[in-house]
Amino acid sequence: MEYIMSFSSFYKAAYARDTLEQNGISSTLKKLPPELITSCGTGLYLRTDSIQRAREVLDQKNILARGVYLIEREGKHNKRFTKLK
Repeated sequence: MEYIMSFSSFYKAAYARDTLEQNGISSTLKKLPPELITSCGTGLYLRTDSIQRAREVLDQKNILARGVYLIEREGKHNKRFTKLK
């Protein structure tokens, strides 16, 4: 499954990526889709079976994501973003 995590700044997103990498969780910094931009335009993209482990790692370091979204593909070029709680 694919997920996007949004943050309040590029620096928080980069710090989150580094923290996840140190804990064996691969992620990539990319530009957020326009419909998800609230302040920072950079998001953290993850492919994982469960987003819970990534959230726990970030919570332990007090790195708060502004939003966590499941990416669902609808056809070849369309994506739907579902915000998770």
